[in-house]
Amino acid sequence: MVRLRAALAASLLLVGGCAGLRHPQTPSATVSIEPAPEWTTLATQADQQAVNQMTSRWHAALARVSRGARQKMDDEGALVDPKGALEFPTLPPGAYRCRLIRFGGKTGFATFPPDICYVSGNEQKQAFTKQTGSSLPGGWIYPDTPTRSIFLGTYRDTPKDTAAGYGYDPEDDVAGVVERVGPFRWRMSLTRSLRGAALDVYELVPITPEVPGEAPVRLAGD
Repeated sequence: MVRLRAALAASLLLVGGCAGLRHPQTPSATVSIEPAPEWTTLATQADQQAVNQMTSRWHAALARVSRGARQKMDDEGALVDPKGALEFPTLPPGAYRCRLIRFGGKTGFATFPPDICYVSGNEQKQAFTKQTGSSLPGGWIYPDTPTRSIFLGTYRDTPKDTAAGYGYDPEDDVAGVVERVGPFRWRMSLTRSLRGAALDVYELVPITPEVPGEAPVRLAGD
């Protein structure tokens, strides 16, 4: 009987000790969700779709270039390469030479004399304005991926016109993809053209400021 009581007491102590043990908790998995780029909350559904289809639009535009104009197009190098985008697409603030490259028309490819554009702001949001020429897109540029930014804006007819903000009138809205294609060379591929072209692309090259007392530096083609 004494042995039975001792064995029972030992069993109770063992059970009590086990009850006091805490099982290690399984660490809960945490999921980090990146917020959607700001431009996706502002762009119309039509423009979001057009931006996402930009690669297809590029290939369709290239297919329309005639054999006679192909050499002229190839001379533009990475500017007309759908895969030519490089990292760090943010445009430095300042004045730019904006040269229109248009796909469509009789030959499928044409270039135009450069106009002047201006960029201001920071990496989070930049204002873009085309200041000279016949068609004047203006609006805001938003960061998107490591190789592109997104432009959302409207068209003005003359520099003196005041355009309504993006999203106010779909007929005035225009979106675009901004990419860096070389040292001090960017492009803005627009989702639509005022002339019914297959694709309008602006080459953006910074205008070097002139330093007093030094000979001005001229860009190629000036």
